[in-house]
Amino acid sequence: MHFEMYTWPHYILMISPVIMSYLIIKVMSRKNFKKQDLVGKIMAVILILFIVIRNIYNFYKGNAVSDLIPLQLCHLSAWLIVPGAIFTRNKHLSLIAITLSLPAGYISLVFADPLVNYTSLFEVSAICYVVLHVFIVISSLYLIFIYRPKFNFKDFFKCFGILAVYFLITIVINNIFISHGVPSFYFYSVIPEPGTPLETFYSWGTKYHVLGLTINPIYNLLVLTIATAIMLLIYAINNFIQKEI
Repeated sequence: MHFEMYTWPHYILMISPVIMSYLIIKVMSRKNFKKQDLVGKIMAVILILFIVIRNIYNFYKGNAVSDLIPLQLCHLSAWLIVPGAIFTRNKHLSLIAITLSLPAGYISLVFADPLVNYTSLFEVSAICYVVLHVFIVISSLYLIFIYRPKFNFKDFFKCFGILAVYFLITIVINNIFISHGVPSFYFYSVIPEPGTPLETFYSWGTKYHVLGLTINPIYNLLVLTIATAIMLLIYAINNFIQKEI
């Protein structure tokens, strides 16, 4: 079955993590923490397993090196951020998972353009794309409602500072790959993801060549501003939820 945007399979894809999260959280909220933690760790293992399967498959397909190094946000979320938050219950990893991995994972289901490139949804890469993004969303919501981490603004500021530095580093990494003819989309800091609003933001800016790097300052500033707004909103929502449950 070939995937097409904004058809009934796509709408099912967009709503499925919400329904699955509700059912899992509803059932597990009645269990003791040992069982809750076991389910959380199972979901974390699923994320790690599918990112490994994806990379092995893409390696044998001969995909670009940049596609195999899992430093893109959702890939980083799948093998490090979300599993790390669940296994270690580290509040900084939990904060990043909830405020950034969660919206990024869901946005990737809304703007699921990569799935259009596959001949079938049953291709290994397509299955991995769906499973990874669905479970990033489910696991992040599970963190909110089952693990219930609490943060203060100092924690948020520290995590945002780390992410902002990483975003700037990806500009250098992306430029290195691109200069060698390898497409690179880490954090979409140099090239926007096709079929998303990022393309519009990119067109509002101008490319400059500085110290061998190609940068688009207006685009980068817009991306950081929007990311900050989304993170602050979800940070506030999470804090409100923790006070109510």
